[in-house]
Amino acid sequence: MILKNRNSRFAFQFGRQSALRSTDEMVEQLSEQLKKERAQHKFDLAEKDRELALVLRELAEARYELARRDTAAAFINAPSPSPSLH
Repeated sequence: MILKNRNSRFAFQFGRQSALRSTDEMVEQLSEQLKKERAQHKFDLAEKDRELALVLRELAEARYELARRDTAAAFINAPSPSPSLH
């Protein structure tokens, strides 16, 4: 690009510098937005992990309770030992 006079060179350089500053500001804003989104994502993952841990705990408790009931029922329904065997 050939700039014919000093004013057009100045205008070109000023416009270029303005565009670079604008681009820098945009990059800065996008970087901040990305940081915020990453932090939110990290928080969301931590919440999901916490919820999953609670559900797994409830499942383990339910399985334990079922196993305890089955064991108690098996004990109750078991035939009593014969006194003649002892």
